[in-house]
Amino acid sequence: MKPPVLDRAMVDHLAELAALSLSDREAESMARELHAILAYVEEISNVDTSAAMTSDTARTVEGQEARWREDLTTPGLSREEALRGAPHATELGFSVPGFVGAGSGNALGGGR
Repeated sequence: MKPPVLDRAMVDHLAELAALSLSDREAESMARELHAILAYVEEISNVDTSAAMTSDTARTVEGQEARWREDLTTPGLSREEALRGAPHATELGFSVPGFVGAGSGNALGGGR
């Protein structure tokens, strides 16, 4: 299977989805780079992995069953501790820049 052709229209569409502004030169470069990445993924997908150890067989080492630790819950940070090192915070939580048509800022954990 050949990797899909990434033409300029596809790069423009991906840039729009990612809210990127690309110059003509950047878009052409991006098309070449993405095509090379997809070609490499195609190449490595053809590697024979039939002899590779799977995650279920990796659990045993020299015939001994791996020992797993018990999952333990531990206390997390308080709200005040979590926000103490934040560059920007509001009464609602962390304040981050707006994204894709949102306002100038948005507080995680509460929204606007």
